[in-house]
Amino acid sequence: MGVISRDKKQINCVYASDSDFGKQLEGYLESSGKDILMVNITNTMPTPTQWQELAKELNVGIEDLLDLSKVDGVRKTSNFDANDYLTILDKNPKILKGAIIINGDKTKHITNVTEVLEYFNIDSAGIEKRLHTDEPDINKSTENENFV
Repeated sequence: MGVISRDKKQINCVYASDSDFGKQLEGYLESSGKDILMVNITNTMPTPTQWQELAKELNVGIEDLLDLSKVDGVRKTSNFDANDYLTILDKNPKILKGAIIINGDKTKHITNVTEVLEYFNIDSAGIEKRLHTDEPDINKSTENENFV
């Protein structure tokens, strides 16, 4: 059992708010209809143990979650251990690539906000796929639909 709280009714999202990605993310997560816990590492950094648990579940090294090109004097070829990478991340939260989404026993590293939709198997907001030769259905299908 890990140190990160998990619940199928809640989504935990580890992200950095100072990126455009981080600003768009919450809206996409709300489409899941679940409770959301946004962990903004700019304000609250997970512990080294939590980072190790996330990296292990994602089957990656901590350095794989980071964009080191955003840090002066650090190269991808630098020889750092996991604690060194966490120290660099602590001082530069914006280097986290994308976000880490946790829901129940599922953990996913996403680098594009639309991946959130794939994570929850949402297909174009429930629009049924049709052949391009079919006429669109514009009739009401529920009582509360109002078309302009």
